[in-house]
Amino acid sequence: MCGIVGCVTSNDINAMLKKISHRGPDGEGVHIGDAFHFGVRCLKITDPDSATQPFYNETKSICIILNGEIYNYNEIKQKLSGHTFTTQTDTEVIVHAYEEYGIDCVKEFNGCFAFAILDGEKIILVRDRLGQKPLYYHFKNNRFIFGSEIKSVLSQMDTVVPDLSESFFAFETPTGQSTVFKDVYQVPPASVLTYADSKVSINQYWQLAECNRHDSEKDFIEELRWLIQDSVRLRMRGAGEIGLFLSGGLDSSLLAYLAKPQYVFSCCYGDNRFDESHFMTQVARGINAEHIIIQPSAETFTSVLPKLIWHLDQPLATASPFSAYMLAEAAQKHVRIVLTGEGADELFGGYVRYLFMLYGDSVLQHNAYKTYTAMSQIINGLKDIPDFIERYFAFIQRGKVNSSIPKEYVKSIGAKFTNPLNAMLACDIAISLPSLLMMIDRVTAAFGMENRCPYLDYRIVDLAFSLPPELKIKEMQTKYILREAARGIVPDEIIDRREKMGLVTPIGQWFSHELKDWKKALLADFERRNIPFTSRHERGEFDRTEYMKICTEIWFKTFIACP
Repeated sequence: MCGIVGCVTSNDINAMLKKISHRGPDGEGVHIGDAFHFGVRCLKITDPDSATQPFYNETKSICIILNGEIYNYNEIKQKLSGHTFTTQTDTEVIVHAYEEYGIDCVKEFNGCFAFAILDGEKIILVRDRLGQKPLYYHFKNNRFIFGSEIKSVLSQMDTVVPDLSESFFAFETPTGQSTVFKDVYQVPPASVLTYADSKVSINQYWQLAECNRHDSEKDFIEELRWLIQDSVRLRMRGAGEIGLFLSGGLDSSLLAYLAKPQYVFSCCYGDNRFDESHFMTQVARGINAEHIIIQPSAETFTSVLPKLIWHLDQPLATASPFSAYMLAEAAQKHVRIVLTGEGADELFGGYVRYLFMLYGDSVLQHNAYKTYTAMSQIINGLKDIPDFIERYFAFIQRGKVNSSIPKEYVKSIGAKFTNPLNAMLACDIAISLPSLLMMIDRVTAAFGMENRCPYLDYRIVDLAFSLPPELKIKEMQTKYILREAARGIVPDEIIDRREKMGLVTPIGQWFSHELKDWKKALLADFERRNIPFTSRHERGEFDRTEYMKICTEIWFKTFIACP
């Protein structure tokens, strides 16, 4: 984990670095060029004693800065010849791989990364396939600026203007290249952005694609099990002591039994409806890890939320980042790296909404899903929409909008897939997964740590979209193949659970009691802004729209009033 920035010489590279100093506690480096400056805040993992970035080729004609990790850098290094290596870092390998293969070198990299290359007067920005590591840019009036977090880019802009688009209102998050700030954009995942001759061009080097293989179920299970084991192995390289965010579910439990981290961290709130401490404790004892359990309070929530939104750079309509932030605060006292389970649900069909979209009310006949009557009612209300992807858009649409742009965006993704389940998974990977990845990146970066997501190894992603859909959801069981791949490694009691709750924060209860007045005051401030947040569905005790209004008000106070 590091933080990288770049700007033309008329801007202040040191001010940009200051905004993201939390991302790199181990040092700072800059490249001062004739036309462009690079800067980096470093967290040293693979070679702690090496020189601080930036790194160069032998003639210093190419400069590179990296945020993240290339896990297979040793294998790539062995293929390169005629180069002088002075460190054991993955960053230095990228420089020489670029010299040898050009920008096609990125296709060889297995990791979570965002890096920048200065090659003469050309700047190249690259993000990993799933966008696990962030990268943003501003390009206006021939001024090009980039950074790992939006706040570093904002520090060099003349004005900070909010840009809450139709997609933001529809999905509670910006989509595609857009952000919640005017003239600030994301480098898309799996893409190479080139800035040269005062022009920006973007090319995609990888994409999700169906591949209808016809292997046996047994062969698919064995391949998936091996890939997950190998992905964990790669992500343990050079890690030293490592931690894991442990829930009571399959995804984190499988990683725990494979990685056997020294520490596991869990969040509980003492609410019996969401209590999974029995399963967490079972896993921690099973791998002989030190189990650190936290139970944040409502009072802590009010003090942490403004800090959290500053780190996120945008409002989010879920309280999960708060729990993750508190876990990261506890973890940084013990480790510098944590493993997390992001991606498994989106790859292997882990969300209950997929069942209702595919099977309707028959899902309610299963005991594990009888409490999902509200979800069933929403799906029933959409039966008159004949097109499956339009129906899925109507289900995942959170707020009312006045244009067809969000719907057409979803349809453009779903149209690339022949199977309805794969189409839904691809939509979620494009729309909701980025928010989850941003959340886990920012909360760990806030405490100078690095997160690693083994399920998002691109080889696992490719396999997931080559599987027959019935191996993802089978007989009303979500993530069927992942459960079978885990069998014999994880206790059956955990594998066969269907009532997994996720990282639940009791915000509904807090808003009704301890935080009632606090909530009321922020909502009153927000209403004066006349921003059209209108929910399409009532979804239970946790009012996402109400929470989104509160987060948006804090975001306005944090970034727009005083960037």
